[in-house]
Amino acid sequence: MSRYHVENTPDGINISQHTAERLYEHVDLIPYAETMTRLDAGEWDDDLDLAFEITRKWGQSDYDYTHNDVLLLWRWVIAFAFNHEQREANGTVTVEWRPGEFRECAVYQGEYGAMNLYLSTERFAMANNIEGALIKKYGAEQGTLNAIEFYAAMRDENGGLSEMGREVLSELHDGFIQQIYDSGMPEAPTAH
Repeated sequence: MSRYHVENTPDGINISQHTAERLYEHVDLIPYAETMTRLDAGEWDDDLDLAFEITRKWGQSDYDYTHNDVLLLWRWVIAFAFNHEQREANGTVTVEWRPGEFRECAVYQGEYGAMNLYLSTERFAMANNIEGALIKKYGAEQGTLNAIEFYAAMRDENGGLSEMGREVLSELHDGFIQQIYDSGMPEAPTAH
C-alpha cells in the first residue's frame, strides 16, 4: 500500500497519508495554480515519490496551465535528472544541512574538482544562468518559451539527460568550481 493517496479534485490535488491504523488521513489540498511554484520551491524534495505523483496528477488535470508553470516543471525535471545521474556516477556524501540536521546529497565530479549537489540550488542555478540569459536576450515571453524548448532538448527519450543536457550542466558546474578556485567562496549567493 502506498504511503500517500494522491487524487485530482475540482479544487486541486488532494493528498492523504496512510496511517498506522490503515486509514488515509487528509494532509493537503494543493490548488492547481500553486502546484508548480510549490514544486520549484522544494516542498517535496525530501519525498520524490510524492513529488512525481503530484506532478503526474497535475499533468492529468484540466488545469489551464501557463508557460511559467511549464517552465517550472521542466526546470524541476532537468534538475532531478542531473542530480540522479550524478548520484549514480559519483555517489553521495552526508552533510550538515542545518545545525544538527544531516542530509545525504549527490556529488558532482568535474574537470576542476567536486561539489555537493542540492535540488534547490540546481534549480536556482538553472533559473539564474540558463533562463536568465534567454529572458535577457529575448524578453520575458519569448525567453520563457525558448527556455522550455532548451530544457526539453536537455532530456533524452528515457527521462534522463541528453548528451547536450549533460554537457551544459557539466560546463555550468565546472564554471562554478573554477570561479571558487579563482575568486574564493562568495560571501552571499551570486547571480551568474
